[in-house]
Amino acid sequence: MTPPLLPVPDLNDTINRFLAQVRPLLDDTDYAEAETAARAFETDTAPALQAALLARAADRPDSSWLADTWLDGYLRIREALPLASNVAFELQTQGADLAQWCAALAAVCADWRHGRIDAPLSPQGLPVCMAQWRILAGAARVPQSVCDDYRFAEDSRHIGVLHRGWYYRVAALDERGEALPAAHFRHAFAQIEQHCESNPYPVAVAAHMGGDDAARLHAALRRHPDNSALLDDLNADLFHVSLSDRADTADDDLARAAFSPDCAVWTYKPMTFCHNRATQRLFWHCEHTWEDGGALKGIIARAAAKLPETNTETAFQAAAPVRRSWQLSAAQERDWQTWQQRYAERAAHMRVCSTLIELDNERIPARTSRDALMQFALQYAQLAAYGRVRNTYEAVDASHFLHGRTECVRPVSEPSLALVRALADGSAAGDALTAALAEHKARVKTAKQGLGANRHLLGLHAEARAAGADTAWFDGAAYRLFCNDFLSTSTLGDDALIRNFAFAPTSAGGLGVNYTLTARGWLFTVSHHAAQAEDVARFVVALREGAVKLADLAAEYAAAL
Repeated sequence: MTPPLLPVPDLNDTINRFLAQVRPLLDDTDYAEAETAARAFETDTAPALQAALLARAADRPDSSWLADTWLDGYLRIREALPLASNVAFELQTQGADLAQWCAALAAVCADWRHGRIDAPLSPQGLPVCMAQWRILAGAARVPQSVCDDYRFAEDSRHIGVLHRGWYYRVAALDERGEALPAAHFRHAFAQIEQHCESNPYPVAVAAHMGGDDAARLHAALRRHPDNSALLDDLNADLFHVSLSDRADTADDDLARAAFSPDCAVWTYKPMTFCHNRATQRLFWHCEHTWEDGGALKGIIARAAAKLPETNTETAFQAAAPVRRSWQLSAAQERDWQTWQQRYAERAAHMRVCSTLIELDNERIPARTSRDALMQFALQYAQLAAYGRVRNTYEAVDASHFLHGRTECVRPVSEPSLALVRALADGSAAGDALTAALAEHKARVKTAKQGLGANRHLLGLHAEARAAGADTAWFDGAAYRLFCNDFLSTSTLGDDALIRNFAFAPTSAGGLGVNYTLTARGWLFTVSHHAAQAEDVARFVVALREGAVKLADLAAEYAAAL
């Protein structure tokens, strides 16, 4: 069954949703100006853009009107990717070691290769679009001037291992294209770890420059045939493994996996296991131009289900892994450590702060959205710590549409603000909670239907740029506020497979927030710049206070909800 096409929302509905979502962020004067400008845009400029977007949708019966614009937006990022859009997830190991996880993921890659993966169903029972799963063939983002490229391997059977700055290539599939067992990977890792010498010119430094600098370096490296072959292998590998050995705290471990201050990850790959041998924690570093968290969770779930099958025997004989590195000119050798240090200094400023707020989830009515309550807790924390509530991005999976990717919910609403203000002054009652929950549910439903304002306006903006049309409204204060996220938030539900994850804030001075439902309560993971540490500490204290108040209120008014 093919997923339905992503709809193009009605123009008037989108403008109405836009205005409703910026209303709580503006005072009366600024809102009046925003409303006047939006209605003029709806009447004057937007109809032609809507017609162009509808034509684009009609021309793409096997894709979506969003797909090209979405990819272009990611591929034009010029910042080093771990500081812009990459994500690191801490996996629940399920009692398995790294070798078993590699064998299990290789088995999922083999299933993809042989067409053995049926589309999983979304929580709503709809089959998801499998385009994002194509990364299982072996994929990589490739640096180019102005706009990067994205490539898929044609016949990949290997993985890449990064250890002490060196690159090693290890077979993952046999000659039939089937996964090799855990013992094979365990033996390969043991051989690799016998090499104790560190590479003075770490391979992955070339993946941490970002943008046009990276494009120029990669073009220069390709002038040497050995370097060209190494780049081809890095791009084609099914997935990567990065090995480290550092006694970090859980938060520091996650920050290291996410922001890669040691330049130990080829940051253009969608799938990299980062394994800290000292702590035995296992992370997944993701460049997510092509895939979103929902697809990755589906891949991880399929790999986890295969873990018991990984301890089989094989007659496959693999050669010992050979360490490889770049062939550098004298000038490149002189610059390499400078490039590495320059990135490391920037990445070292990134921090991760996680806090588990212990709550009895059973006290909260079963049909009450924990997602909404956790969003309200974040708004309460903003109000208490910063004195105001700013714009928040909440990602909603839309992969049940063909090339649907994600939609954005703006959880800050007039009912939610009324609720958190009442919580702050002690006057909150069940009716305020009911109203806030109803508004949040309606916004999530709209996003799930593919009718959200954010992606629609993104598409209209792309049409305006493509046609050379007037973009004044998109450049205006209200739309820029609408697109600027003080909190960029995301969740993958519970912690059965993924404990938590970290990603760079999407705006200067903002925060990246993952929230996860656990058996013991609500886990929040905040990514931020070191200069924000004091503010974040106050934010986390207020977050705990707000979460407890919300849980108590929901339990108190259980009958009404």
